[in-house]
Amino acid sequence: MNQSEIIKQAKHYFGKDRKPIKDLVMSYEFKGKNYRRWKKELSGVTIHPNEISFGISGDVVQWLKDNQAEEINWNWIGDLSWTIEIVLNPGIDKCYDLDKKLALKCGGTARTLKLYISDVIPCYTYDIYYTTYNKSLNYYETGPISELLNEEKVILDKVKTYLKNRGLNTYSRTFYLQKFKGLYSDTKEGNASLFDVLFTDIYSYLTEILRFSDKEIIEKSGTKFRWREYYYKSGALKERIESRWTSSGDYLKMILDNKGQIKEVEVTRKQIGRKKHQNFKLEIEAPSKKRKQS
Repeated sequence: MNQSEIIKQAKHYFGKDRKPIKDLVMSYEFKGKNYRRWKKELSGVTIHPNEISFGISGDVVQWLKDNQAEEINWNWIGDLSWTIEIVLNPGIDKCYDLDKKLALKCGGTARTLKLYISDVIPCYTYDIYYTTYNKSLNYYETGPISELLNEEKVILDKVKTYLKNRGLNTYSRTFYLQKFKGLYSDTKEGNASLFDVLFTDIYSYLTEILRFSDKEIIEKSGTKFRWREYYYKSGALKERIESRWTSSGDYLKMILDNKGQIKEVEVTRKQIGRKKHQNFKLEIEAPSKKRKQS
């Protein structure tokens, strides 16, 4: 399928009219057949361990199994794509949930090939990233891998050949990141990208370095706290996001710039009077410099 055909099919299935995608999902059988097929076929491609998941919402699956399709919000069904993550490090026997256990088993840094495969249109894309776990400071770091080791190139080539033989095409990131007014995803009512609708609108290609806390930190007040930091490839800090959940159920998010200055504050109150989940946002911009008058 060429690029023009992919765009045409994407607009058909992921347009404002949800009937085409509804008809497709209603035809699904959730018996694990496709999962087992992926597992079996991949075992003949590489001995490296992998994890496979299908992105459809668990609630949608349950409602379909219970013959309660009328309960489904067809604008919120999850991702109709497969995510396959293959550990590239040698000598690893399983994925260890792709978390700190895996990173530690890999000597501190795990290297992973992540495949996104559409279940609607025969195409795929992939990302290659690393995950490091800092045991002493209790945080993760993940970022893109731009250069593969020779043995990793062999694995990637084998996987590409296998997917091509299955009739799956892949194209450039630029192609998949194109946005169209007529594309709708769970989180984007129009102007979604091909990546959003074909693969996932929760994640995207990993282009920056991300550090984040391993677990929630409980402050003295009882507030739960987490942090995330984004870095440029050069290693320079881009921004830091701090999230807090109070014991009353309120949520506070602060975004700080690379100098530690607050540039955005977002508050979600659990309830104000009879109104629930009220959201307030404050963006702080540096004052523009006035031109000197002659």
